[in-house]
Amino acid sequence: MVALYLWFNAALYLVLATWCTLLPDKTAEAIGFAFAKPGARSEYITVYGGLEFGLGVFFLVCALQPAWREAGLLLGLCMYAGLVIWRLGTFLAIEGITGFPRLAFGLEAVLCVLALVLWLRRG
Repeated sequence: MVALYLWFNAALYLVLATWCTLLPDKTAEAIGFAFAKPGARSEYITVYGGLEFGLGVFFLVCALQPAWREAGLLLGLCMYAGLVIWRLGTFLAIEGITGFPRLAFGLEAVLCVLALVLWLRRG
């Protein structure tokens, strides 16, 4: 089950990296970003493309290497817990958040809970 979790995350982040790199205007618009300057577009492609690519590759390596699976699972747990906590904080502090952030929260919460369950069952 851990390998499946890691494979899913690898695919998710590799697809997101590709999407954000090839179609930055469309993906940025989906989350409410606007590129005021060329540097903003560069930063967006670097963080949303490059960082997500790196995460995808790491999850892929962990899925392929059984000795790394626990590390990949721990990364997923820490990363999604941080995303869920911070996103909840923004929902409480900022009025009117709709659309993509709400959808992302749902996916992140499911992946966080799944990582926690898998982490607790690992031994």
